[in-house]
Amino acid sequence: MTIHPHDIPANDPEVSASLVFSGGIGLGSYQAGACDALLSRPNARIGWIAGSSIGVLNGAMIVGSEPSATMESLQAYWLRGAAWGPFGPPGTGLRHTINWMSALQTRLFGSLGRLQAMGPRLSFSSFYDLTPTVTFLRKTIDFGRLNGGDIRFTVATTDVESGDVVLFDTGKGHRIEMDHLLASCGFLPEFAPVEIGGRLLGDGGLAVNAPFEPILDEAEGTNDPVFIVDLFARDGRRPTGLESALARKNAIVFGNQTWSRLEAYRRYWDRLPASSRPPVFYLSYLPVKGEAGPEMPYDFSFTSAQSRWSAGRLDMEEGLNRLPAARGGSDVVTVIRRLDHDLASDAMPPPGIRLPKAAA
Repeated sequence: MTIHPHDIPANDPEVSASLVFSGGIGLGSYQAGACDALLSRPNARIGWIAGSSIGVLNGAMIVGSEPSATMESLQAYWLRGAAWGPFGPPGTGLRHTINWMSALQTRLFGSLGRLQAMGPRLSFSSFYDLTPTVTFLRKTIDFGRLNGGDIRFTVATTDVESGDVVLFDTGKGHRIEMDHLLASCGFLPEFAPVEIGGRLLGDGGLAVNAPFEPILDEAEGTNDPVFIVDLFARDGRRPTGLESALARKNAIVFGNQTWSRLEAYRRYWDRLPASSRPPVFYLSYLPVKGEAGPEMPYDFSFTSAQSRWSAGRLDMEEGLNRLPAARGGSDVVTVIRRLDHDLASDAMPPPGIRLPKAAA
């Protein structure tokens, strides 16, 4: 069962949520959909966002935008200008082929408005350049607002030489600029790391793909929910061939990286009274049929972005629906796993969002 904004009483208690956004490149529209569901709830607000890689870019668009323009910023990045229009519902052979064509186009040439292939050059730095994303973000993000403290923002990066996690946190007085966002996206060798303060910093996902530690370290004794929005599901179907085996390998590697770290907190908090721990929700993107196997993170197609957005919205709504029971409940972590991920309705436009009829 899911809920919709009109089903929620006007006197519903205020929800101040913390969001943890993992990396996952083109899968990031799932996080945008989750944010859409949260902000559609009356009396809901976001207090803190921590992220890695594409999760940092989504977080920056949320934290650095006027509240009234937050969803417009996310829609502009994920749902407008996406290559390849809507071709078939999930599970169709045509949909699968189109998604692979979209992923291959990104791999070979880049994705319009997001990244571009570097092409031949004398020395190697990375396969792709994020200049189109930088241009978009500079037009979209108010870095004064981002650093202003209305929403706390934490960016996770990895020191390429030492392997250490390096965090930048506006709540601790750090100022976050474009270089910090790009550093967190520096997933070698596809994207270049960035030198900041004498350290060469790369993708946060190299060490902590879903950086929930800063939030959970300060969450004991609070009652505000923490939503970990992972772009890789550690659970999934048995592989049936090479393509599905490679996709499952990627999901298990990144999904288990998050889950094993989360288990350490669960074992600790399991010994504490329920009243002294916050409700923690674990959401993860379970791919619909038709995804481009291991290359789905490079599929920025319009239809895939819609499907992922809708899945994120439905999963967050399910989490919000279970929030009253989770507060003070016996489960330290509530795992959201809906059973209808393969329904064709998941490919429909997210509720309340007017989408263009075709890719721009």
